Amino acid sequence: MKNARYIISVFLSACISFSYAQNPSVFREYYKEYKTYPFSDPDPIPNFSKIYPYYRFDGFTNTAVNKKWKVVELENDYLRLTILPEIGGKIWSAIDKQTGRSFIYNNSVVKFRDIALRGPWTSGGIEANYGVIGHTPNCATPVNYIVQHNNDGSASFIMSVLDRLSKTRWTLEVNLPKDKAYFITRSFWQNGSPVQQPYYSWMNAGIKANDHLKFYYPGTTWIEHNGDAHTWPFDSGRKKDLSNYVENDFISSKSYHVTSTYSKYFGAYWRDEDYGIVHFSERGDKVGKKLFSWALSDQGKIWEELLTDNDGQYVEIQSGRLFNQNQEESSFTPFKQRRFAPFQTDSWEEYWYPFKNTGGLSDASLAGVVNCRQTSDSLFIAFSPVSFINDSIKIYDDSGVLLYKDQITLKPLEIFHKALPLKSGRKAANILLADQQLDIVTNSSKTLDRPVEHLRDFNWNSAYGLYMQGRDLARFTHYSEAEIKLREALLKDAGLLPALTEMSMLQYRKMKYDSSYYYAKKALSIDAYDAAANYYYALAAIHLGKRFDALDGFEVAALDPAYNSASNTELSKLYFQEKDFQKALEYAQKSLFNNARNIEGLQLQYLATRFLNSNTASIKNKIQLLDPLNPFVGFEEYVSMPGNSAKQKFTQRFTGEMPWEDYLHLAVWYYNVGLIDESKEVLSLSPTNSEVLFWKAFLNQNKTELLDSAIKSSAYLVFPYMSETAVVMQWAMKQTTDWKPAYYLALINIYRNNLTDAATLLNTITTQVNFAPFYIVKALYGNTGNKLENLKAATLADPNEWRYGNLLAEYFIAHKNYKSALEVAGSYHKLHPENYITGMVYIRCLMLNDMYSLAEKELSVIKILPYEGATYGRNLYMETKLMLAWNALQNKSYKKALNKIAESEIWPRSLGVGKPYDEVIDNGMELWMKSIVYSKMNDKKEADKYLSLLTKKQFDSLSFSNLLKAKALQQQGLVTEGDQQFNSWLNLQNDTQVIAMSKEFYNSGNNFDFLLKQISQKTDKRLF
Repeated sequence: MKNARYIISVFLSACISFSYAQNPSVFREYYKEYKTYPFSDPDPIPNFSKIYPYYRFDGFTNTAVNKKWKVVELENDYLRLTILPEIGGKIWSAIDKQTGRSFIYNNSVVKFRDIALRGPWTSGGIEANYGVIGHTPNCATPVNYIVQHNNDGSASFIMSVLDRLSKTRWTLEVNLPKDKAYFITRSFWQNGSPVQQPYYSWMNAGIKANDHLKFYYPGTTWIEHNGDAHTWPFDSGRKKDLSNYVENDFISSKSYHVTSTYSKYFGAYWRDEDYGIVHFSERGDKVGKKLFSWALSDQGKIWEELLTDNDGQYVEIQSGRLFNQNQEESSFTPFKQRRFAPFQTDSWEEYWYPFKNTGGLSDASLAGVVNCRQTSDSLFIAFSPVSFINDSIKIYDDSGVLLYKDQITLKPLEIFHKALPLKSGRKAANILLADQQLDIVTNSSKTLDRPVEHLRDFNWNSAYGLYMQGRDLARFTHYSEAEIKLREALLKDAGLLPALTEMSMLQYRKMKYDSSYYYAKKALSIDAYDAAANYYYALAAIHLGKRFDALDGFEVAALDPAYNSASNTELSKLYFQEKDFQKALEYAQKSLFNNARNIEGLQLQYLATRFLNSNTASIKNKIQLLDPLNPFVGFEEYVSMPGNSAKQKFTQRFTGEMPWEDYLHLAVWYYNVGLIDESKEVLSLSPTNSEVLFWKAFLNQNKTELLDSAIKSSAYLVFPYMSETAVVMQWAMKQTTDWKPAYYLALINIYRNNLTDAATLLNTITTQVNFAPFYIVKALYGNTGNKLENLKAATLADPNEWRYGNLLAEYFIAHKNYKSALEVAGSYHKLHPENYITGMVYIRCLMLNDMYSLAEKELSVIKILPYEGATYGRNLYMETKLMLAWNALQNKSYKKALNKIAESEIWPRSLGVGKPYDEVIDNGMELWMKSIVYSKMNDKKEADKYLSLLTKKQFDSLSFSNLLKAKALQQQGLVTEGDQQFNSWLNLQNDTQVIAMSKEFYNSGNNFDFLLKQISQKTDKRLF
């Protein structure tokens, strides 16, 4: 009988398994036509802000074209994903096949707008971001990718990007299991450089916004980008529940980083559709959860029309490796900037899925979403699973007593509803289902004690405080500011060891190896075992030819687990360069002891094994498992089996925006371990650009054919940055008198904050160069005495490039030559009438020449497509209208003056900015001017009304308008209040020229009727 029950049980289990047998996930690749608003116009001028060695795009349009985009589609029985590998590999849509709707925002058009670091960005979908703060440089351009079926029946889209901003490589796998109603995003991120890099990673998912949207973000605190903390979800001051989208109808756009509760999920729910989305991950994988929404005023609504045609507004739910997307100010709070350690590798998984018909969300797991409602005698349960469930459901009270147990069998997205009677006084606390515990009520024990406020007594001006500021600035890649802070710290305490090691790192990055060695050596005189000091001492020693000091430094640094892997990696390289392959293998293996996914170490292990004639298959498989698009493995396969098919297999890996950068990066890697032949071979397969050609000449020591090709190559959009390329250009300068090597070397030095060396290099180029960006770089970073001459040379070399005209006009403005500025700006505006950037420069020049009527006319026809947060065009509009009002006032045209003031308060959509909520609009200038006009009209009642509004207004801006308002208060007899306001604002100013000028005018006996115009002209600080 017992055996019979066993046989029946096995038979039933087989039936259940058979009935639930799933088809494997599939993928397709095809082209689909989208209505597209393209981007264009790459900036040829090296941009040494956050984006070098990349370039921006400045061309955006309101004119759509139909364009075919490559689409990768992953599909199983429940979900269908579309991914666009030519637009940053963004997951464009995620369709729930039961309902036919995408649970992420599915934009029906591709509408590029100036949002990201490099400009173009599209709304909707899910994008991955790694490296520095801001959208990844590749968010709108093609990526390297493959698509594959997996042995477990799932399908994967895998993309890989070399991020030159952070010197890291990241790989993202989008995996769709065969039998789940979720998909997985798996990140693999490696710092392949010997120094620390910035650490930032957020996944941004767009979802549809409407008045019924609710956010489920477990937490009691939200923090700002600057680290300031506030209560979540209730804003007691405004009496608003911030988790309801519609209640965020105040101030401006919102960025809530929610924390202070231990949770593995967050999500959103549309009440009107009884439908939602969940993000789930292990807590250690993603501690950051953020939501972003545009302002509910016109300030945010304008972005709906800017970013889509008919798909409505969106919000973003975002997951991060850190608690917040921190700005520099956040360093003064607990939420500082992390570093990405040398050769560190990170990986993590995230899960995304829909849920429906639950009436809300109590808790979520990889089993699905549960929502519960309790009454005095009943528990109502709704459960939306995302996988097959054939398990008992158990319900417990908060004492762990079992209240209910039942067997349930469900398919993914098959909804379970149950009403359970409860004994009087008993309260259900949690559910156990599919090995997942789900909370029925909020679990107060998960509220965290982690501090969210900074230590009030900490002295930021102490030596250690200054060091901390410098350290974080370096992690933000603000290297020049970091060096200043570290020098201040060392002036206060010359023996502050962490400041010495941080300074050593900065000097190493600047290629000042003797200085790096000096600071590290000084640190070692304090502590012989300090790991960072030993590590940078060794790195610098390599470049100074001190082999044994390098070995010594790395070996001692390796005693510390924090530097063990990096030090052994560098030791392996040193021995490999000396052809001691056994030692190279030994240290490569050591580099993997506490960093098993160290790609650099694995590649060195593979190479050493190859040169020792041993089997490399297992190492290759490990690298490929971690990093399927790894270019090193692809090239090694080609080397082992050369031929056209192997060549094609290797070269097909590089489908990204700048494939030559991948080749060059790999060639430099081989060069660094002393394998010149491999380096040459890599570059023989590469698409060519100027930097690649100079490398080819250098590797071949060729002074004729290859060097001639490099000399003849175009420098357009070529922005070298690697320290190894500096060596190449130094060599090339000895071989030729051509300007390019010195120019490229200057770019590298500017990027690395060696401005004196860069200026020297630029000033050595005295021959005529027919390349306009060279003259711009020389104007900005060369001999400043020749700035105007170089700006003019750029306009002569390329008369049609609007950027050079703008820079020349800005030069004349800075030197108060407004007439010449207008002549230049006018000529370029005529050449490029549709270019709103040139148009704004032209309008500004009209205003500086008192041609406000013409400025008003231009403002009526200009169409501005702004970047996020841009208000410049609207400020020009407001100032123009107010100056016209002022002129009318002087001419006693009071009605016209009032009309112009009223017009100044309008927010035309054509200027690219929507009107904010009234509470954030500083209309003090308009109020003051109205009071003056009515005073001139002898209408004391109206004059007093507007003056009264002015005196009650909260003044918190730092613009000149505030200084004028203070003067107005003084002149209206409110001397004390005026003086108080003036002194308050003056204390907040940090520009000595502004302070001096403000005091001069505030204390002067000048007629206040002319004060507005005088300040605007005399300081060339526009009013707003």
